[in-house]
Amino acid sequence: MATDLRRSTLGGQVYEQVRAAILSGKLKPGQRLRISDLSAQHEVSLNVVREALNRLTGEQLVQAIPQIGFAVTDLSLDDLADLVRVRVAIESTALRWSIEQGDITWESHVVAAHYRLVNTPETSPDDNSGLPSYDWLRAHSDFHTVVLSGSASPRMHDITRSLQDAAELYRRWSLPLAARDLPGEHGEIMRATLDRDTDRAIAALTAHIERTLNSLVENAGVDDQPRRSRGQRLHSSPQVPA
Repeated sequence: MATDLRRSTLGGQVYEQVRAAILSGKLKPGQRLRISDLSAQHEVSLNVVREALNRLTGEQLVQAIPQIGFAVTDLSLDDLADLVRVRVAIESTALRWSIEQGDITWESHVVAAHYRLVNTPETSPDDNSGLPSYDWLRAHSDFHTVVLSGSASPRMHDITRSLQDAAELYRRWSLPLAARDLPGEHGEIMRATLDRDTDRAIAALTAHIERTLNSLVENAGVDDQPRRSRGQRLHSSPQVPA
């Protein structure tokens, strides 16, 4: 049992470190993830690395590629457009249920999650890339999760969390492209939600989700960003076959 606990703890550490590397841009979309290299880097067994990568696969941050192994999930405009459509449909329903069913404890959690988000620096002081920090991305994801957690449906919670996970990479690569009033967007979502103004809250959430797609489409052709063809990848890596 002690061995299983230690393995679980190590797996959690590897999971967090690889996840942070993906969202920080150290590991790029399409990049091959070699189990043996990660095992040596983190000084853990191959099985521990494999378990961490399987967990990230479940979050759609990593892909399991037949005959090749694991790689950071590749991105495309077609996939993003599909993800945006599904998120708007599902998360609108989840927000409606939350507003209808959420209690005062849920409201306090929404306020707390928003406070944490607005007080977490969007970029790291030692990073000149302009890309969002891992801490900010986590605070952002937590805010959206909490806003949609007011309903009494565990299945809805699981579905919306899965969609949030799938959106993480797109969010990370789209934020530096366009000037956005993110505090204003999140503040409007929070205020409309706490006001129990369902139509206004859903409109604010929908606009917020769609801006990620718009940012990438409008900036197609920029280096390391989407090309004009919607079927092509947003970010390519020479380390993995197309």
